[in-house]
Amino acid sequence: MRRPAGVVAAAVVLGLIALMGIFGGLVSMGVSIFMQNNPAIPAVAGMRTVMVLTTGLMLCFFLFCGWTAVDLLRMRRWARYAVLVIGGLEFLFCALLSGMMILIRNTAPAMPQATPTPIGMPAMFIAIGAFYGILSLIGAWWLVYFNLAPVRAAFAGAGQAAMEAGPGASLGVVAQAPDGTPGWRIVIIVWACVMLFSVVGLPMVLAMHLPVFLFGLVLRGAAGTTLMVALYAVMLYMGIGLLKKWRAAWYAALAWQVYTVAVFVSFLLPGVWARFVAYQQELMGHWGFAVTTPDATMAIDARPFMRIGMVIGGIVGAAIVAVFTVALFKRREDYLDAS
Repeated sequence: MRRPAGVVAAAVVLGLIALMGIFGGLVSMGVSIFMQNNPAIPAVAGMRTVMVLTTGLMLCFFLFCGWTAVDLLRMRRWARYAVLVIGGLEFLFCALLSGMMILIRNTAPAMPQATPTPIGMPAMFIAIGAFYGILSLIGAWWLVYFNLAPVRAAFAGAGQAAMEAGPGASLGVVAQAPDGTPGWRIVIIVWACVMLFSVVGLPMVLAMHLPVFLFGLVLRGAAGTTLMVALYAVMLYMGIGLLKKWRAAWYAALAWQVYTVAVFVSFLLPGVWARFVAYQQELMGHWGFAVTTPDATMAIDARPFMRIGMVIGGIVGAAIVAVFTVALFKRREDYLDAS
C-alpha cells in the first residue's frame, strides 16, 4: 500500500502536536491535583475540580489526535474524516485566537507591570497571535489537502477491503456524498459530539454556584443552577438524539438555533449590555483577577476585552448557527423519515 507523501507529513505533524498536548496535559493534571498552594489557581471553591476536568478533556482530545495520526499512516478512511474535523476546529479556533491577540494588542489599554521585562506586552501579544496564526494555517492545509481528489481516491482504495475499521463507521460517517466528501452528516456528528463533551461542564457549574446571565437577567442560587441543569439536559438529549437519528432531537436542535439567535439579539436591547458588563465585573471579582504592582493591587478592567470577545463571538456564532441550520435541513430525511 503506497501512502502519499502529504499524508505521511500530516500524520507526523499531527502526531507531534498530539505528543506535545499529551505531555502538557499530564503536567497540568499533576499540578492541578498535587500542588496544593499553586498561585496560578485562584482560591475559589471548585476551581481545582474545574482544572482537573478541563485538563482531562484536553488529554482525551490529544489522545484522539494521536490515534488519528496512527490511522492516517494505516490509510484508514475514518482517519481522513477525523483529520478534516480536527483541521476545521484548529483553523477556526486558532484563527480566532490569533485575531483576538492582535485586536487586544491594538485596542486594550496598557497594563501596569510589576517588573520590567525584555519584551513588552504588545510584542508578546503579536508573538502569541503569530503562533496561533501558524497553527491555523496547519488546519487550513489539512482541510485543503485531504479534500483533494487524488487523496480521497487513495483513502477510498485503501479502505475498500477494510470497510472502515475505525470508530466512525458506527456513527454513519461512511455515508458520503457522491463526490466522496463526508457531506453534511459529519457536520451534525461533530456538533452532537461537542454537545456531549460540553455536558462534562455540569459538575463545574454545580461546584462553583456561579450566577447565570440570560436575556438581561442574572439568576442566582437555585434558579441559576436549575436553569443550567435544564440546558445541559437538553444538550445531552440533542447529542444522543442527533447521533441516533431521533425525530424529536431534530426539532429540538432547530429550536436550539432559534434560542441561540435570541440570546445574541437580546444584547441589542437597551440596558442589557450594561447589565452584562456589571455581571462580568462581578465574576472577575469572584475569581480574584487583579494586577499587583509594588505600589498597589488593582482589579482588571475587562470591558475592552469583553467588547472584543462579543464582536468576535457574534460573528462566529452567526456562522456556526448558519452552518448547523443548513446541515439540519440538508439531512432532515435522516430524522423526519426515520421510523
